[in-house]
Amino acid sequence: MDFAFTAEQEQLREQVRRFLDTECPLERVRDLMLAKTPHDPGLWKKIADLGWLALTIPEDFGGLGLGWEEVVVISEEMGKTVFPSPFLANTLAAQAILTLGDKAQKERLLPGLADGSVIGTLAVLEESDRLDADGVQTKAAAQGGAVVLTGEKLFVADTEAAGLFLVAAREAGGVSLFAVPRGAEGLATEPLAQFDATKRVGVVRLDGVRVEAADRLEAAGKAWEGISRVLDKGLIAFAAETVGAAQAALNLAVHYAKIREQFGTPIGRFQGVKHPCAEMHVEIESARSLAYYGGWVVDNDPAKASRYASMAKAAASEAADRAGEECIQIHGAIGFTWECDAHLYYKRGRYALLAQGSPDHHYDRVLSVQGL
Repeated sequence: MDFAFTAEQEQLREQVRRFLDTECPLERVRDLMLAKTPHDPGLWKKIADLGWLALTIPEDFGGLGLGWEEVVVISEEMGKTVFPSPFLANTLAAQAILTLGDKAQKERLLPGLADGSVIGTLAVLEESDRLDADGVQTKAAAQGGAVVLTGEKLFVADTEAAGLFLVAAREAGGVSLFAVPRGAEGLATEPLAQFDATKRVGVVRLDGVRVEAADRLEAAGKAWEGISRVLDKGLIAFAAETVGAAQAALNLAVHYAKIREQFGTPIGRFQGVKHPCAEMHVEIESARSLAYYGGWVVDNDPAKASRYASMAKAAASEAADRAGEECIQIHGAIGFTWECDAHLYYKRGRYALLAQGSPDHHYDRVLSVQGL
């Protein structure tokens, strides 16, 4: 396959790169990591003004009507600076509404996600850590003309920033998805401490949260297929973001290997440094190809999305984990210090390895999708 981004997509990449270099370099990322606020509202407003939040939302609902390839482009650039932002969480919330909502729900919910006035997030994962329908045990019980939600969601992205939660719950023999606003009686959130402080996740507790039937997206018990498609899109974007972090770790290691001298010569001339860098490059390029192809598949051949989403996520997380570790080793003692940026990429690689399912889980899923 002869794949190349369009001129418009490359222009988008340059726009994202310039914005992040100017508005959120690593020095700013460090400040945001330590901040008590869940995100930077000023940066969020600028992102919204640039149209990134409206990217995949149709024009009829306040968006730009572009595809998942553009999300992959943005995600990769954000990964290079380990940019802490609810961008992906909000984008996936919009995708869930687009996939499962009716016209009235789309008209009510999507414009706020597109202009940034509301931040959305998916609440699917629970204590079992299963990424399938059986893992959803939060209960949805009919009560009069309404539905009452009871349960707990774990590792929900950007819980403290979100104003809208798309909650998966079990009813009528299957899984349903409900739009629940922050402030709903019985809904509580709690942040979880993370190894990678650029990733904000938390717990969502639902203690008898009452929602109207109109807040249910798709028919009762029939939402899992659509949720699964949205999660696959998220895996592909997450893989692209992870590839960006891996590439930045490799770039940092190579730069240091060129300027750090030992025995009168740059350490990059030694095979013990050159070989790991070359191997990292091969792994990163392989993962990048899978992430790019995954973005193309979502837009052009969605029946294959599950297979390539898992392949991309597994490959990207393994590549990033190795790149972060090797980056520290190539830096030597200074790589273990807070002042050196190597630890930012090491932490992202460790996070990526386990978030959204381990590589082993996704390799098993690829085999399952293939009928093996």
